[in-house]
Parts: sequence; C-alpha cells; structure tokens
Amino acid sequence: MNADDRARLPIYDAAAPIVCTIDAGEVQERIELFERLRTEHVRLDRTDHGVVLHFLARPDVEADLRRFAESEKRCCGFWGFAIGRTGGELALRWDAPPAAGAVVERLVAYLAGDEPLTAMSGLL
Repeated sequence: MNADDRARLPIYDAAAPIVCTIDAGEVQERIELFERLRTEHVRLDRTDHGVVLHFLARPDVEADLRRFAESEKRCCGFWGFAIGRTGGELALRWDAPPAAGAVVERLVAYLAGDEPLTAMSGLL
C-alpha cells in the first residue's frame, strides 16, 4: 500500500457506537486468530485513519485476514477494513473513527509488543 492508498477517504463507520458486541463463545477463537495475525505481520504503518498491517502473501494468511475482518466488522461496526495484495505482500487496512483514537493507540502498542492483549479487551 503506498502513500496514496493511506490518504484515501476513511472506510470506518463514524455513526456506529464504539462498542464490541462479540458473543462470549467467540472470544477465545478471536483471540487466537488475532494472536496469529500479530505474529505474522511483518510491518505496521500508521495512517490518517488507523493502520495498515503488512503480511507475506500466503493462502493461510489471506484466509485468516478475511475471516478476521469479517468477524470484527460484525461485532465492532465502527471499524473499517480493506484487504489488498501487491506482489508478494498482503495488506490489511484497518480504519477507525476519530472517537476511537485511544483504541487505535492501544492496538498499535499491542501489535508492537508494548501492551498485552488485555489492553484490547472488549474491542476485538
């Protein structure tokens, strides 16, 4: 994803409440999926509206990204997701409305290894 991609219009839903409605039965599976994505991403870029996570393009990673984006959007309607592919790289664009700025900061800290997953509690 290049600078033009990062400067695009936001893809989040600013009208959606900043809450997570995940079913308790899905929590452990979501945590495991998110942990896999954390270990698989090779780079994170900050954008005006969130982050872009970069991954090596593999079918299993792409399937995980699609499953993650779909399930997160279902329980956290405020997020915006787009998955792109350039050559041997996959990119997950993850946008959030300005009201979720603190959540994005916690997300970045978690992905950088500076915060535990519990910092994202209730928002994944």
